[in-house]
This record gives sequence, C-alpha cells and structure tokens, in this order.
Amino acid sequence: MPIIRVKNGPSQGKTCAIGETAAVIGRDESCDFTLQDKGASRKHAEVFRIGDMCFIRDLESKNGTFVNEARIAEEMLRDGDRIQIGGTVFVFEPQSGDDLVFSEDDLDGFYSLRLEDLTSANVGPGDAASEQHLLALYRLSRLAASEDTEDGLIKKSLSFAAESFKADGAYLFGRSQHDGSIVPLGSHIPRGTGGQLSRTIIRKVLQEKRALLVTDAMRDDRFSSNESVMRHHIHAVICAPLAPRDDIECALYIAGDDPAISFTEQELELAAAMADQIGLSLSNIAARILRREHMFAAVRLLLRVADVNRPGLQAANERLAGYVRSIGTVMRQGTDILERLQMAALLHNYADMIKPAGNIPMNAEERTELTAELLSREEFLPRVSDIIGNQLERFDGSGPKGLRGHEIPPAARIFHAALGLEDKLGGQATTPERLAEAAEAVAEDHSGRYDPEVQKAVMEAENAGMLSLSLDEQWRQRRSLRSSDLLAQK
Repeated sequence: MPIIRVKNGPSQGKTCAIGETAAVIGRDESCDFTLQDKGASRKHAEVFRIGDMCFIRDLESKNGTFVNEARIAEEMLRDGDRIQIGGTVFVFEPQSGDDLVFSEDDLDGFYSLRLEDLTSANVGPGDAASEQHLLALYRLSRLAASEDTEDGLIKKSLSFAAESFKADGAYLFGRSQHDGSIVPLGSHIPRGTGGQLSRTIIRKVLQEKRALLVTDAMRDDRFSSNESVMRHHIHAVICAPLAPRDDIECALYIAGDDPAISFTEQELELAAAMADQIGLSLSNIAARILRREHMFAAVRLLLRVADVNRPGLQAANERLAGYVRSIGTVMRQGTDILERLQMAALLHNYADMIKPAGNIPMNAEERTELTAELLSREEFLPRVSDIIGNQLERFDGSGPKGLRGHEIPPAARIFHAALGLEDKLGGQATTPERLAEAAEAVAEDHSGRYDPEVQKAVMEAENAGMLSLSLDEQWRQRRSLRSSDLLAQK
C-alpha cells in the first residue's frame, strides 16, 4: 500500500497509509494523521487515491502545502516526492516495505552499466538511433542539473540542441501572457547568421500542445498558404512545446535553413523529450528561486523586528548584503556563493539581534563565535557559519584564528572586505562620492588585512557602479532576467 513517511519533524519515522478513503493530515486530533507541528493547520491537507495514482490536496491551509519545494493546490505524487507541511517533511513511497517480497538470487551473468559509460560520445555507426538519443537525453539531464539560473540553463540547452541536431539554429520562444505575442527567450546560432523563423509554426505548437515536424514548410499544406513562410523560404523545422509551468507556454524551435538538412520522425521524438526535460528543469529552478526569496523575505522581517530595538541595524546589514554580492559578482562567484554571502551579511550580527537588552556586552570575537554556532543549527538556512565564523580573519594571518591567505574561505575574504567598506563609511548611509572614497581606501590598504584579489574586485565593482546598488535593486535586476517575468501579465 502506498504511504507517506515522515522524514524529519516531531513525528519522524511515522507513516500515513494512502488507502481507499482520503486521509486528512493536520493538528486536529480528529485527523487521520495528527501532526504535532505548530506550522500545520488544524486540517491542513489530505492524501487520496484514484486507481493506482496517489494525490495530495491542500485544504486551504494557512502556511501552504509544498511538493518538492513548490507550493501546490493539488498534485499527483511520484516515487520519492518530498512533501512539506509546516516544519514536517514527508517522503512519498508508492509501496511500503511490508508489501515487498525479495528473493535471494545470485548475480552470475549479470550486466552492469556505469553512468560514466553513458557520457562517452563514441557511438559507433552500427548503433541504433535510439541509443544515440538516450545518450543525448542523459547528457542534457546532466547539463540541466549543473545549472542554477534560468538564463544559464537556456543558453546551454540551446547550444546542446543545435549541436545534437546539427541545426542552423536552436531557439526558445514563449507566449506573452499580456498580449499573446511570441517572445524570444534565447537562441543559439552556430554559424552566426540566423535564418527566418515562423510565428505560425510556433503558435500552432503552443495552441495544440504537441510537437511538429516540418520537412519543407513551403510545400506543407499546413503552412504553404502562409505569406511569411513563402516570403522567408522556411525549410526544415522541429518545434516542440515545453512541459508547462504556471500557465507559462514555451516552445523549443530547431531550424534547418539549409535545403540539405532534413529532420526525421525519430528526431522529432528526441526534440519533444528534450523540450520536456528543459521545461521540467526550468520549473525546478523557478521553485528553488521562489524558496530562496521566501527565505530572504523571512530574514528581512527578522531584521525589521530587531531594528526596533537597534535602529539602523536593518539598513546597515542590507547595505553589506549589496556590497558582498557586487564584489562576488565581479569575482565570478556562483549563484550559491553569492546568496550565501548575502545571507551571511544579513545575519552576521545575529547574536546581537537576539541578545536581551542590558545583558553583559560581548566582544567582537565572542559575538562572531556565538552567531556562527547559532546559525549552524538552522537547517533551513544555506551554509553561512563558515563565512560568519571567519569574518574577522586577516589575509596576513593576524586574525583571531591565525588563518592566513588562502586558508581563509574565499567567501569569508570577500565578506571581510565588505565589512571594511562599512567601517570606512562609519555604518551610515552615504553619498556616491563617499562610497567611492571608501572603496579606494579599502583597495589601497597595504596593511595585510585584505586579499589583494578582493581589493581589486572592490574597485572594479565601484567603477562599474555596482556597489551603490541596493539589495532591492539587485533583486529587481535578477527578476528581470527570468523567463516567467518576461512573459508575465502586466
């Protein structure tokens, strides 16, 4: 029988069977599965079966029900799905261990395939096209898993698609929710000059939600009467819809402008599978971004509360968060590092935020140590204790722990320089002129306090006008690059 098992939370290890009748989950004792979780509503959600399929439905709970970090109203469950209700995380298991029967077979004559074997591009001429397509899908899935931004995923996926089909161009289009127009979201044109594209084909794919193969659009009855197809001599096209997300409609468009190019039905199937993979990967990235935004919003709320007793704390920490992201961006740090830096900036004086007024004051080292220890216990936060715990370390080794040079984590070196900027400004909002002076002072500090590479990045960020961007402005810039925002209703 299918079950959901509590992975962590007060009821860890307990299971809820999904039987013939719906099972209600919540804090109320009348529920089929009672949760001792303050984040759960009295009747929070229900799980139920339709045939062999299992579903979870949110019962208009206050804090929402999440499946794989995405908030849902109702969702079909698949093996291994993570369900979050309040602070409790469940895992869906289509079959409980008690229902399984194992035999003790010997393993003589078995064949194994390592994942690494699939990465080889040495597919012989006698191999079936299906093997080549399996390899292509595997490589695309690995590529997608390595990306954490929509822009990066789109660029790499289109480059991979163009290479796989030996096409003259690979494009991603979406339909604007504002006026229904076709909006380009990305392209890869191997030979540098793109051919003509057909909005008619894209609209047909988005409308019918199925992939199309066009071997010669000018001779195809579906398009031969279309003026744009005739005028632009559109030749071979594969166009496939992406897996839908949040009512956002997108399509993968692969163009063969050279008359020598002719796509096959097998390649149509491959393109449709690729489009599904890209769509699902974009959905996963969007869900992760939304989760991080919620987390940052919660931390900023904490800062506003702390600011009541310590005026200026929120503004100072948010300025620091802007500095670390600007410096880290210049140094080409990844998204994960940049967001860890910003979270560290917002919480680096967490011990002061929660310390009751009138307590015995702590020195800088004690505050740093206590803050790092407290934050290391918070599983919902990205790992920031190594940044905060080393924020006082100096590049020349004269800091409290005696770490020297590259013994100090790179993010902590960036953070230390940002703290120096804030110190030079006296912890106050400032003018662009004073910020430029502070950046120059940090960059030209030869005391051994800072990493020279970070000092150089500080000046580059200032010269590019990045240091003066507020935290809100940085978030707006990142949002403007998302495909969902480009296509959203205005």
